[in-house]
Amino acid sequence: MKRKNITEYAFGYMNSYTSMMTAYQLMSGWRLINDQDELDKCHIYIIATRPNSYFIADSLKHDGELLSGQIGYKVSGVEHRVDFKDFPFELSDGAIEIRCDYPFRELWTYNSAGEQSHYLPATHFASILGAYNSDGVLNRFEVLYVGQAIGQGNRSAQQRLTSHSTFQKILALSAHDTPDNEVVVFMFQFDHEQVFTSMDGRASGAIADDSNEKRLMGAIRNPPDKKQKIAMVEAGLIRYFQPFYNEIFKIKFPSTKHKTLLSCKTLDVSALVVELDTSDLGFTMWSPTVKASDHHIARYDLVNLENRMSFFNLTGMTEFPGVIKTEK
Repeated sequence: MKRKNITEYAFGYMNSYTSMMTAYQLMSGWRLINDQDELDKCHIYIIATRPNSYFIADSLKHDGELLSGQIGYKVSGVEHRVDFKDFPFELSDGAIEIRCDYPFRELWTYNSAGEQSHYLPATHFASILGAYNSDGVLNRFEVLYVGQAIGQGNRSAQQRLTSHSTFQKILALSAHDTPDNEVVVFMFQFDHEQVFTSMDGRASGAIADDSNEKRLMGAIRNPPDKKQKIAMVEAGLIRYFQPFYNEIFKIKFPSTKHKTLLSCKTLDVSALVVELDTSDLGFTMWSPTVKASDHHIARYDLVNLENRMSFFNLTGMTEFPGVIKTEK
């Protein structure tokens, strides 16, 4: 194959904001007061799972300011425990004691009238501990489903999921098949948009006149709109992780038949790059086909069937590894 243009280009998208909440928090109408405006802008979501954590109630010790004890979790029915010591958790706002009642997933402070004041959920505490303990198990999430919420309007991922039939199905089946796990939802904004260029001065017969630069500038000035972008990110992440509960895009993406890629075809885009980064949260993601990592890069060749050299390939050099090819 030969290179069509001296300069080829790719659209790249990377998450700019990430939030995570448990299925329980989402379905009970839990809101992040300080971050709600950001959550409302999240249109990509990932439903994932990890071992469910709980406090070992009889291990808890509290001196009014510092908390020590153990967090428990199970893998295939076998319990594991993680020790923690001197975690800051002060009695405040009139609280005089702490309690941890069955099913031991929350620790509450109480005042003299027996009213609840502040609480510490085990799942949040496990995320803090998971970065340093449990061999990373508590901070490693299996991707079960990737979806987008923008649809015909401008709904957020949070709004979409409260009435999502697939989400309800995942909750029901997970409770039966993996009762030791909890289901969580990651919500993402993808406002980091880039145009990657690849220049090959050794390409014989490649287009190198003014039309080469005009084509590139046209793509920079007229990128895919918001709806098109979200659709491409969703399809790219589904194909990359191949989650158990997804069907569309799971195998045959990219494809010349997908309407999702029409804007790329019109602009003569030769590649797509979708990045997902959770390093700021200290979390890793994985699936049966992808190793756990806090930074994933999915690369798609959009012109493989057009007898045209890949964006990821230069004359005389081996093609970049791991590129996902276009199918008919």
